[in-house]
Amino acid sequence: MRTTLNEKLKGVIVPAATPFDDSGQLRLDWFEHNLRRWNTTSVRGVMVLGTNGEFRSLNDDESRSLIAAAAKTHGEKTLIVGVGRESTRLTLAFIDSVVEHVEAIDYVSVLPPHYFAKAMTPEVLREYYIEVADRSPIPILLYIAPEYANGVMIPPAVVASLADHPNIAGIKDTSTDQLTSYLLSAGGREDFSVLAGTMNTIMTGLLFGGPGGVVSAANYFPDECAHLVQMSFDGHIGEAIDAYADLQRLIKLTGGRRGVASLKACMNELGYRAGVPRRPVRPLNNDEQRAVHAALVAANKFKLF
Repeated sequence: MRTTLNEKLKGVIVPAATPFDDSGQLRLDWFEHNLRRWNTTSVRGVMVLGTNGEFRSLNDDESRSLIAAAAKTHGEKTLIVGVGRESTRLTLAFIDSVVEHVEAIDYVSVLPPHYFAKAMTPEVLREYYIEVADRSPIPILLYIAPEYANGVMIPPAVVASLADHPNIAGIKDTSTDQLTSYLLSAGGREDFSVLAGTMNTIMTGLLFGGPGGVVSAANYFPDECAHLVQMSFDGHIGEAIDAYADLQRLIKLTGGRRGVASLKACMNELGYRAGVPRRPVRPLNNDEQRAVHAALVAANKFKLF
């Protein structure tokens, strides 16, 4: 069963933005609109309540409403849900609170506890993930995001050990320099997927035989991201590298300019309904917005509209 499920991680996953209007209100109707559009693209799936989903800006009731919306709207796409909390008890309690959607959720993504960063030793992290995996009714993915998690990371040796757990299906790595170590320690096996968590490392992962990644640019360039990954799978490595370089240059001018603010601005330009970040994060100013628009025009990204 686990090997079959891991086929659902091959390709590109959208770390879905959470839409808020100008008043900061969560807009589930906009979110469902975006899901329906992603359903028509070549991406493998969506991840709800990740970093790009501004999950720290949502309360648990809002989080559950997003999960419910995704569960009914994600179609045939893989669905990953972020559930990590600052204690084992709270993480398991949140998982328990969404079990009504167990048939729709393929994986839960678990960010390590990190407020007490110095206490998060390798053995503590190992025990945390084993307890969560033992009790979760849904397969789990380890989630590495040191920039947003007080620098806490799971050592490669611990990842290799956790990969043997029957309910731990893989890892999403958003660090700048650890993907190769994770691939060497736990990659290459059919029952554990090492996913790139950023476009900056996805080609590294593919060249090491990785399955793809969960990349923010897929929010607004879903087919472009999926296409370059598929070219790599098909053995067209040179073409994939060229496409990757071109796409990276465009991302830096558009959705990658300033975190979630530019990601949402780019989505809005291209017909998605992302709204604005939740305060205190500021949206792009007028000059920044015009620069994003100009770069999209120059790249002919409005030709389908």
